[in-house]
This record gives sequence, structure tokens and C-alpha cells, in this order.
Amino acid sequence: MKLLVDIGNTRIKWSWFDGHDLGAQSALAHQGLQQRQLADEMQAAARKPERILVSNVGGVAAAQLLRATASQLWNLQPEFVESTASAGGVRNAYSEPAKLGVDRWLAVIAAHSIERRATCVVSVGTAMTIDAVDRDGQHLGGIIVPGPDLMVSSLLQNTSEIARRAEQGSVGESVFADNTLGAIRQGSQHAAAALVERSVAALQARVDETPALLLTGGASRQFDGLIGPAHRFIPDLVLRGLAVLVGKPAG
Repeated sequence: MKLLVDIGNTRIKWSWFDGHDLGAQSALAHQGLQQRQLADEMQAAARKPERILVSNVGGVAAAQLLRATASQLWNLQPEFVESTASAGGVRNAYSEPAKLGVDRWLAVIAAHSIERRATCVVSVGTAMTIDAVDRDGQHLGGIIVPGPDLMVSSLLQNTSEIARRAEQGSVGESVFADNTLGAIRQGSQHAAAALVERSVAALQARVDETPALLLTGGASRQFDGLIGPAHRFIPDLVLRGLAVLVGKPAG
């Protein structure tokens, strides 16, 4: 049994992997998270992992918390995965592979294992990332922009009149809003969704086929009803990428 861990900007997520099936994803916000709380949650499975594989973009403190917890519970040291030139049938587009965020790398590996065709991989959280991979497993690169919630908080924190006018209001689904709060939130969501659609179109023009579109990340459900191309939500895509690395296809 292996414990697979995805430490993101906001949450730490994990699943147990038996070599065939990936278990349900558990998650906790890691800001202010205490070791005892994390230990209680991870120990609930009442098992000792053979290995602990980790994707970490959440920083040093979150990594140290996991190390201490794993040492306390099982006397094990986690293995922190890094982006490489190739893995899981995918070749990294970066000339310096280690500089590609490991969460993006693992999501692309999982997406290629699932789809086996050109795919746009969109992760929506604090930041929004979009990566492309062709049917042969060549990573084509990607983009990073603020996620919809970060767009909103940036406007509210860095303006005075807009922030004051957005203290009350309602949020709808259309592009155009009739109040400032709605204008900010709807505008941020539609801006992000439009970039996803443009990325799909750009990939389609490059590879001359209709690409798959996979969405992951805690805020990806904000795109329900906003994106035209067919798509799938896969909340544990990074964990599936870790599963590929230890020998199990993600699909």
C-alpha cells in the first residue's frame, strides 16, 4: 500500500493506492494545520504505507509538517517527486525540466495516460494553469494566470472605490452583471473560462484534431456551464499522476 500526497497552494490532499485502485481523495487546508490533526486524519485508515510519494508546491512548512507526521506515525520519510525530462510516456517541454511545477507535470502525465490524444490540462486553484500535451506524449508547454478567486481578491485589495461598491450585491451566471460584486466575480470567472476556450482552440489548430479537455483543482467547478468544449472534471489528477509513476495507468 502506498500513500500518495498532493500539497497544493492551499490544501494537502492524499489517497491510498494499492497498486490497482486509487482510493478516495482526502483533503485539509494546510494553513495553520497542526501535526496532531493531520496525524489523526491520516491514521484513520489504520494502515502503514510501504512508500509515501509527494507532489509539493505548497512550500517548506507544509513539507516539514508532512515529514514530521510520517515520521511520527510510521517512521517513514516521504519521497518528494520532481519534474524530469521524461516520465510516464510524456516528454517535458521545458529546457530545464525541474523548473516546471511538479503538480503541472504530474497532471499532464495523468492526462496523457487517461486520454492518449492531444489534451488541454487545466488546474484551477489559487493560480490557474493550462498545459498542453499531444497524442505522442510531447508536452507543448503551458500558461499560468491568477485563478478566478485571486483575480477577485486582487481587485478588492488594490482598489478603493471598487471594493466599497462591492460590499453588497449578487452574483449571476451571465457575462454582464447589474452590480459591482457580480461584475467582479462574473468577470473573473468568464475571463478564466475564455482563456481555457482559447487554449483549446490553439491546441486544436496546432495538432489538427479536437483535443480532450480535463479540469482539476479545487476551484474548477466554478466553470460549470461557462465552457463550451466538452470537458471532464477529475479532482485527483495530480494523485493519478503519482500513481502512474509507481506503475498504474491513470485511466
